[in-house]
Amino acid sequence: ATNGETEIGKIATLVQETTDEQTPLQMQLNHLARVITIIVVIICAFMLVFGVLFGGEDYTLFSLFETAVAVAVAAIPEGLVISLTVILAIGMQFILKRKALVRKLVAAETLGSVNVICTDKTGTLTVGDMRVTHVVTGKNTYNASELQVVSRTRNEKYDQVFSLLRAGVLCSDAVLQNPTDDVGSWTFVGDTTEVALVRVAAQVGVQKYELDDVFPRIAEIPFTSDNKFMATLHKQDVDYALYVKGAFDVLLPWATYYIDFNGDKKKLTKKQRAWFEEQMNALTSWGLRVLAIGYKTMTKKTTHITSNDIYDFVLLGLVGMEDPLRDDVVETIGIARAAGIRVIMVTGDYAATAQSIGMQLGLTGGVIDGSELENMSDEQLRDAIGSVSIFARVDPKHKIRIVQALQTQNLVVAMTGDGVNDAPALKAADIGIALGSGTDVAKETADMVILDDRFATIVHAVEEGRGIYENIKKVVLYLLAGSFSEVVMVTGSILAGLPLAALPVQILWVNIIEDGFPAIALAFDKTSRENMSDPPRKKGESLIDAEMRVMVILESVLSNVALFSIFVYFFYKTGDLALTRTIVFVGFAIGSLFFIFSIRSLRRMIWQMNPFSNMYLIGAVLFGWVML
Repeated sequence: ATNGETEIGKIATLVQETTDEQTPLQMQLNHLARVITIIVVIICAFMLVFGVLFGGEDYTLFSLFETAVAVAVAAIPEGLVISLTVILAIGMQFILKRKALVRKLVAAETLGSVNVICTDKTGTLTVGDMRVTHVVTGKNTYNASELQVVSRTRNEKYDQVFSLLRAGVLCSDAVLQNPTDDVGSWTFVGDTTEVALVRVAAQVGVQKYELDDVFPRIAEIPFTSDNKFMATLHKQDVDYALYVKGAFDVLLPWATYYIDFNGDKKKLTKKQRAWFEEQMNALTSWGLRVLAIGYKTMTKKTTHITSNDIYDFVLLGLVGMEDPLRDDVVETIGIARAAGIRVIMVTGDYAATAQSIGMQLGLTGGVIDGSELENMSDEQLRDAIGSVSIFARVDPKHKIRIVQALQTQNLVVAMTGDGVNDAPALKAADIGIALGSGTDVAKETADMVILDDRFATIVHAVEEGRGIYENIKKVVLYLLAGSFSEVVMVTGSILAGLPLAALPVQILWVNIIEDGFPAIALAFDKTSRENMSDPPRKKGESLIDAEMRVMVILESVLSNVALFSIFVYFFYKTGDLALTRTIVFVGFAIGSLFFIFSIRSLRRMIWQMNPFSNMYLIGAVLFGWVML
């Protein structure tokens, strides 16, 4: 296969076909821009019509044009674009301090609107340090303490354990780099599951590097999420041996023999199959990952193997592995739940294993495994997904369906992934989150990379994202309140038959210099932990809520009553229009510099805030005073 027919090519095609949706902030800003544009057009048209019909000779074409420009300049918050850019950039730095790297600017804010986090289990919810805790042979089960006994003796009654572990490490790619060092300083490279096998084997004296020298590998079938097993072919003295490890439910139907209590190769009867299934169910109910391990003697000499060569293999037994939960993960899931964020665990483990771990995490909703998901239509998945907390035996290709099913319910979805196959789902999600230990393809596709692989880092990033959105709302409120006040002042001047209370250049100065720098300084306001007690905002929710509209109108009315009174008083008393406009200009500037302190928190009164907690804002306000 070449180009698009290769597995990588298919993934690349799927990534390209997955469209990028607008973020909630982009939709809100587009809506705000449309509203402002409509308002400007309506007011300008009204002014032109009013001037032509009722203005008389005092309203020349030039004066009408000057009025229209003044209205447009007043209505447009010129400092908004640069302020939002700075807020997002500074927010990215705050998130980076929490061990998360945001790769796309707008994603920094989108984090704050996440409703659902679909997270991998291994290495994110768990420590990522897999350890073998149980070994099952033909008639015995050994727990961790019993395996320590095996490591201290070479008694022949443990031969089945040694045979199973030898097969497991030969059929693994993980490597112990310093086998001659003390156990406490051992360093491993490879997949966590295989590292667990190589580690426990080394602890009982079965060293992979020694076996590789004696039984060199000739061929292999690598593990994939589709086949769910790995097989290797090794040269022996006079023949070849095939070793296989993988999912129990995949390999058991291919097994024909097993090794009994006496070490003899026996036919795998229905009763013995049931016994192995019973052991497997017990291990998964304890939250363990389970691998089946076996071998087959190959009489023909070959340098190539297929899945057909595995049939009629000898089942040596099972290995149960545990990956401990991270210390803070239960508390973090509780914080997410209190913030109205739903957590869904997406794992390749068996349903029983996943459900056992889910109970420990407090994820008590329904469980859907990969085979059920395969048989579900998109509509059935949409109906069922509302009550699901765990997806088990999931392949990367299933993840994109999970994301899309959640998005049809108008939810903002974050999805984690670390493999090449995860790339389409990461792109489809509103926030694609790659693990720091993941592949470069996943990182390049993702919106954010969690550098320490911890689930808590995702929740911390969401918290910072909410803080970013809160700062954006404050900036929008601050700038729109000023712009609305200026529009009312200019419009009021025209309707009252008076000259413009402020010239366009004066309005621009207030908007860019006096308002611009304080607005940018709001980016440095720290995130409040209180925002994690609120539910996520709804997709499509207006950036300016009812409370903000009241504040904009109230600030505009109060400031205009004062400033318009001053304008009328000084204009008629002095007759000096330039002086009067200067007084109004200074009044606008001073009012905005004081107003910014009242909107620093949308939750607390101004006297409940520490005015010196943001020294950048103090500096910006002082700069504004100097520039007057």
